[in-house]
Amino acid sequence: MNSPVVVTQKTIKVANLKGMLSRKEINAVPVIDTDGSISGIVSSSDIVNCHDDSMLVAEVMSSFIHLVAPNSRVKDAARTMVKHGVHHLVVMEDGKVICMLSSMDIIKIYAELD
Repeated sequence: MNSPVVVTQKTIKVANLKGMLSRKEINAVPVIDTDGSISGIVSSSDIVNCHDDSMLVAEVMSSFIHLVAPNSRVKDAARTMVKHGVHHLVVMEDGKVICMLSSMDIIKIYAELD
């Protein structure tokens, strides 16, 4: 899991988000409202499909958020990703985003198993 979690807000321009994703070497971030609640997720795929860097994150993010609890089994998280065709899950605890889980994180876990 990627923690501490990097987040963004709806009012950030896509151009700024591109730079942040590149600097942090990540492919997706949760979109957080001013009250700290999660309102969406934006991935590098969303950005690739955006042809106007002046657009706001709110215009390109997905509001369909796939969540997982921190005590979930890795196998269940992988099944959720496959079922919904996503590469990132938001890990939440007590209503707060605590980290992100990517398909690469899962691949790394399985690659280390004997």
